[in-house]
Amino acid sequence: MGTTPAPTYGSLVRPPAQPGDAERAPRELMSGPGRSWDAEPRWRWVEIRIGGEWRPGQIERWRLHQGSTCWVAMVRWGPETLSWGWYLYSPDTIRQVPRPAGTPIGSAR
Repeated sequence: MGTTPAPTYGSLVRPPAQPGDAERAPRELMSGPGRSWDAEPRWRWVEIRIGGEWRPGQIERWRLHQGSTCWVAMVRWGPETLSWGWYLYSPDTIRQVPRPAGTPIGSAR
């Protein structure tokens, strides 16, 4: 019998956190007034540090809580839609990568 991590806010599947991983956004930045929009095509494709390794992913939304200077990104990684979460943006843990060849601008996949 294996052990499965318990589901957490924003993700059904997430490996255990390791030093240097992207930091999950605190709940207080996810509610209340602020700006939010769909990710621009130039910022859709990223690598995110999760479970001690870089994983390919895509940003689907950005959020800036009113009064905060911390941008939050909704990032999906892994198979299908099982792995996603809201993370504090940092260039040390979420980095832009070139759009995959043959993917039209504005394409979600």
